[in-house]
Amino acid sequence: MAKNICSNCGTDIPPGSKKCPECGNLQTSKLKMLIGAATVLLAALVIVIGAINIIARDDPANPAGDTTEITP
Repeated sequence: MAKNICSNCGTDIPPGSKKCPECGNLQTSKLKMLIGAATVLLAALVIVIGAINIIARDDPANPAGDTTEITP
């Protein structure tokens, strides 16, 4: 069987335990932490790309270099 060790205090933890019996620290698997980090990075990437898209599509009423001629 694989040996589980608390990431906080280093105590041996019985398999399947959610908390360390010594310090009470919640235990998470490395896979869950990796999936959570990937989800946060993907969400940040989507937000940045969306913001760039909105800024790029911004159409000013009178773009630079465009002149309006007023006739009397």
